Amino acid sequence: MGGSGRDSRPRPAIRSALTGSALFPLTRVRAPAVSRWRLTWVLILGALAVAFVAALPLFVVAGRAVTAAPSVWLGLWSGQIPGLLGNTLALVVATVSFAVVIGVALAWLTERTDLPGAPLWRWALAIPLVIPAYVAALALIVLLRRGGLIDRFLTGALGAVPGTVPLPDLFGLGGATLTIALCVFPYVYLPAAVALRSQDRALEDASRLAGRGRVTTLIRVTLPLAAPAIAAGALLVGLYVLSDFGTVSLLRYRTFTTVIFNQFAGQIDRSAAACLSVILIVLTTPMLAVEALLSRRGRRLAAASGWRPPRRHALGAWRVPALGGVILVAVLSLGVPLFTLGGLALQGWLAPTDVDRVWSVGNDGLGQQTLNSLVVSALAATVALTCAFAPALLAARYPSWPSRVLLGLCLSAAILPGLIVGLALVLFLATWAPAVHGTALGLGLGLTLRALPSALAAAEPALRGVPPLFERAARSLGSSPVAVLRRITLPLAAPGLSGGWVLAFLTAMKELPTALMMRPPGFDTLPVRIMAAANESVYTQAAPPALALVAATALPLLLLARRGERGLEGAARTNG
Repeated sequence: MGGSGRDSRPRPAIRSALTGSALFPLTRVRAPAVSRWRLTWVLILGALAVAFVAALPLFVVAGRAVTAAPSVWLGLWSGQIPGLLGNTLALVVATVSFAVVIGVALAWLTERTDLPGAPLWRWALAIPLVIPAYVAALALIVLLRRGGLIDRFLTGALGAVPGTVPLPDLFGLGGATLTIALCVFPYVYLPAAVALRSQDRALEDASRLAGRGRVTTLIRVTLPLAAPAIAAGALLVGLYVLSDFGTVSLLRYRTFTTVIFNQFAGQIDRSAAACLSVILIVLTTPMLAVEALLSRRGRRLAAASGWRPPRRHALGAWRVPALGGVILVAVLSLGVPLFTLGGLALQGWLAPTDVDRVWSVGNDGLGQQTLNSLVVSALAATVALTCAFAPALLAARYPSWPSRVLLGLCLSAAILPGLIVGLALVLFLATWAPAVHGTALGLGLGLTLRALPSALAAAEPALRGVPPLFERAARSLGSSPVAVLRRITLPLAAPGLSGGWVLAFLTAMKELPTALMMRPPGFDTLPVRIMAAANESVYTQAAPPALALVAATALPLLLLARRGERGLEGAARTNG
């Protein structure tokens, strides 16, 4: 009994509500049970509908491949598939290895050493996320191709015959590896930095007390503890490489995505493209499953272990070389693309050539392309987040195998690269919905499917993080399930849901192959315009939309970064 003389024990109605389920308690409350079950069935039916639409591209591609003539399969196996497997796997292995070395080294330098300006470098090394790899490839082509900026400069400076100055071969495996790795190393850097920053110093202290040196402790203790996060980032890099189309297309490196697009664009019978797509899906699925497993393991370890600030190591004589290496990576990944594209844009504006005038990409054209991208991406992100709500809420409030199956089906779009999503929707819409095929609505549907995994990845933990106690208390006081959602659940989950919208928007803005396949005539988005100009080697006209794309994606990413490094890590996990 308190000083007021009131009984401090909870009332029976409140106590009963607190022992029921979270949002839709099975106990008797003042809100009608009919409304509770009605909302539950609405969520179930909504999740089923979203799962069906999300899994539709997978079923369409698989069905088209299964019904393909045996001669198609035999021709592919005897001709293209072995070479494509070798090229694709070589690119995956090389890029993952390069990105892991860069990402782990940068994470250790910024988080565990006395590197000058470490807080600044944490943000600078995450910014390359806003630069699509095909945009970076465009900048490097302008610099390093024969007759490019560096070739002309060295020819004039050395007085050499044009075309004789030795330059690195950008077109091929080496160039594709370098270009993609410089754009995707944050996939490894961000989770590795979080893991290194959250380790308990007692573990390393115990190793040092046992007589092990700093290098041995790093190899035997520090890196193994961060291995799940590093492996998850490495798998994300591998998934990005498997789905990349624009970079390998510009750098003339044959992978599954380039051949699938050529098969799709060049033949009436698209069964061969579907068959190659199935092979790519088979390569992608195990990597995605392992990445999800490692991500869950990393979250459990982070939640279960205590945290004390780890010690920072003095670099000593290595301080200047380490700082130089960090600056070099920042310049190559961020400075070179931005300055090159900025110079090309100024050249096309201040000294336009006849080709520039033919293309007539002025402020009006660029403004329309930017508006098209912003509108369709914003709509796709909004629809994706709306669709993600039902399966995410079911998984958060009813953690059972049916809800997990529905959530997995909704996430099945993550298995499919954008090229395959576009191919599947073209095949489906051309047969079953020709009125939608080749329209802005069809493009919006494709971008929504590409953005759905990003929205789900943020919505489900955001809804799971809402304390069920608040919802039960509101229900015990007579609020309906809809009122609880509107007044309790959504406001508390709003920061996570807004982050999901930003991630979905970034995914839709940067999506190239789906936009190439599904855009209506005359409806150019920024990625489409970049690719069209780059394929014609009109680089002064590819630069302005590339800069506009970087600017349009940098602002949402910076807003997301205000929520902390965890938000940036989520961006890395779903962006690319």
